[in-house]
Amino acid sequence: MRLLIADDEMNLAQALKAVLNDAGYDCDVCYDGRSAIHLVSQEIYDGLILDIMMPEKNGYEVLSLIRKKKMDIPVLLLSALNEVDDKVQGFDLGANDYLSKPFSTKELIARIKVMLKENIVDDSYLQYQDILLNKKEETLACKNTKYQLSKYEYSILSLLIRSELNTVPIWLVIEKVWDNRVDVNQNTVSLYVSYLNRKLLALQSKVYIEIDEENIKLCVNI
Repeated sequence: MRLLIADDEMNLAQALKAVLNDAGYDCDVCYDGRSAIHLVSQEIYDGLILDIMMPEKNGYEVLSLIRKKKMDIPVLLLSALNEVDDKVQGFDLGANDYLSKPFSTKELIARIKVMLKENIVDDSYLQYQDILLNKKEETLACKNTKYQLSKYEYSILSLLIRSELNTVPIWLVIEKVWDNRVDVNQNTVSLYVSYLNRKLLALQSKVYIEIDEENIKLCVNI
């Protein structure tokens, strides 16, 4: 699972990254609220470890903004502020958990495990509107019919379902799906989008994918 650690105490942030890497998590780090907002808007994370007292935008402001954007990423707040009112404010803004500094790394890992587990309804599937993406079989299903997807088709659709507003820049698709291969370009992405749209149409799904010069996006026929 992939986590973002946002804390302006650089030594602490790097130490947490090392501990969480050892626990099996893939972690990115940033040191201010504005960077945290940018990263969760551009990348896909399974959880956010968010310090409250940060420059640019504090943790409360970051949390408030991502919840207003309807982003359901699980958030664990970290803070030296340990008054009841501070915790209540965090939960009112949409935090999943709150941990006061100083803390035990064992407790942090335990809380992260619980937070991420509670956020998973069924880890075998991704759902969007009337389509169901089987993560283990890499199949696409709708109305009791399913198609096997290629690894590229599956990766594109998975990226779209998990992304904010179900929209992904083409450059990010090329980076995440094809590891920035030099022989892959917008035409390649368009080709695989056409394959997916054919399967969505055959499944009689109301979902389809739009592509322009910059982005691909999941859309719904009303």
